[in-house]
Amino acid sequence: MHVFSEALWVACNHYQVMQEAHLHGLETAASPDMERLVFEREQHFADLQNCLTALAYQWLTAAPEAALVHALHARLTALREGDVILDERLQAYRGTLAQARAQLQEGRKVLVGYGNQAARWSLRVVDRSG
Repeated sequence: MHVFSEALWVACNHYQVMQEAHLHGLETAASPDMERLVFEREQHFADLQNCLTALAYQWLTAAPEAALVHALHARLTALREGDVILDERLQAYRGTLAQARAQLQEGRKVLVGYGNQAARWSLRVVDRSG
């Protein structure tokens, strides 16, 4: 059981490092790679979930130490709180992207309108050279 609890602790550490890196990337990068962020997060979460499942299975056969359960509970609670913050930042960034996309589309509509006017004006040009 000790091996599984250590593996879970390592998975928690990796997940926390990923959270911090993603928060830093969202704060500093001009346009973070959302697909990469989502993929990495899912991968680290799967690792964490696998370790939890293995440890839970071991706990069915051997009673865990109360101190270990308390420490892991506190660690997982802290990770969840970090995830809430990360989720909020991701949603805010997605909102910013949606707003920018809407502004671009609105700008294109305006430009298309000017393009149509320019086409009409160019048809009215009279060639007097000949």
